[in-house]
Amino acid sequence: MSDAESNAAFKEYAEKINTYYSTDKTPKIWYPMFYRVKIKNRYDMHKWINDNNETFLKGTENKVLQNRWFYSEMGPITALAYAPNGAHIIVGHGTGLIQMRHGKTGTVICTLRPRQFPPKPVYSLQYSDAEERVCYAASSDGSIYRIDIPNITPDLENPPIYCITADPALECLSMQFYGTPGISSYATAIISQRYPALSLGITADQNKMVVGYEDTSVKVYDMDTLQAETTYKVHKMRMKLMLKKLQRSHSGQVCALRCHPQNVYQFASAAWDNTLRIWDVRCKIGCVMTFEGVNVCSDSIDLNRNHCIAGSWQPTGALTVWDLVARRKLTDVTIQNRRPDVDGEYIYACRFWRSADYNRKGKYAIIGGSGTGCVEVVNLHNRYIACSYPSEGAILAVTSHGERIAYGGTSSVFTIVTFRDPKHEKYEKFEQERSRRTIPDEQRSAEDWKVLAGSSEYDTGYWDT
Repeated sequence: MSDAESNAAFKEYAEKINTYYSTDKTPKIWYPMFYRVKIKNRYDMHKWINDNNETFLKGTENKVLQNRWFYSEMGPITALAYAPNGAHIIVGHGTGLIQMRHGKTGTVICTLRPRQFPPKPVYSLQYSDAEERVCYAASSDGSIYRIDIPNITPDLENPPIYCITADPALECLSMQFYGTPGISSYATAIISQRYPALSLGITADQNKMVVGYEDTSVKVYDMDTLQAETTYKVHKMRMKLMLKKLQRSHSGQVCALRCHPQNVYQFASAAWDNTLRIWDVRCKIGCVMTFEGVNVCSDSIDLNRNHCIAGSWQPTGALTVWDLVARRKLTDVTIQNRRPDVDGEYIYACRFWRSADYNRKGKYAIIGGSGTGCVEVVNLHNRYIACSYPSEGAILAVTSHGERIAYGGTSSVFTIVTFRDPKHEKYEKFEQERSRRTIPDEQRSAEDWKVLAGSSEYDTGYWDT
């Protein structure tokens, strides 16, 4: 081949590569909020974006901190987990990729697990409170991975601009020739099953790990031995002969599971059988409560104190609140101030806003899906949207820490925003509780016990303003 032919071949190959990555390198600005140049005829196309900015963001402390675009080959964001101190975020992708990002800027700090071929999505991420810098991940390859977080302390005041990956050259070569993915020393498979693991939770005492699988089973593992102590599953033939009201286990794949942050024995799960079930690890027979009519199709349930919220994939009445003490549905949250041109809610991600200073009683919930085109912070008391953040594509994962909220989904963008409701004052009592909890029981005074008696650990009030 002559030099001219070689140059022509290389030029043609370069054009194909540039065309393939054109969308990733120069992403299409679908709304003008983050674009400084005015674009004609695009404001009318997305007029609701400007109205949303005027209503919820302009002149408030609610800001969009970062929009981090990434290559579409990394796959959609399917799982998110904030570190307990909020310094970094663990991000799981649909290709099996797990990354560690800066908690405030979203900068990639480290690749904890490379992409897999064929792709094996990471459906759930859960931090361990008992082990420092340890996270667990549930993957569709049937394995539970222990993720050892590297000892990299990001500076929140002076954010980093660097990116460290786990042997990027080896990962690039293995992906190019579809061989074995690059070896990562951060992710280790500790539990393996035949069926995909879709959901994961760790009890409040950090002694048990609960995993929901595609074969309708829920398994409780001991954290020390990593052996299954209890398996909740009923054979399909036996399930058909049982009355629906007598069934105490799921008949569909368990796509959502959350352990109670205060109750060490309780956890909740939802499956494709349109049921929400509450479990007690001490009960070896089955669930202790069953709520029907919950069409959950993703990890969209959460627990706080004596209540559980669930986001269903349906056009209206998708967000519901369930009372675990009264064992009934408390309310269908019908949003009062949502724009009228929404085709439906169709929730994929639903979480309580985790802020010990402002949302200890669970007043706010964060929801996202494929119908509204945005992530919404909903006031569960008055059913109003406190803030709304536009997003492209369906939202599959949401997490929060303090005033920061991170979310992602099918579009190739990772977003971090801040939320602050000026009408909601900071819990001053929580600071007193936190200082009194450090005092040993034998040294606590009568005043200390009185303050702790009304804390989140003992207080059962929820809808008090």
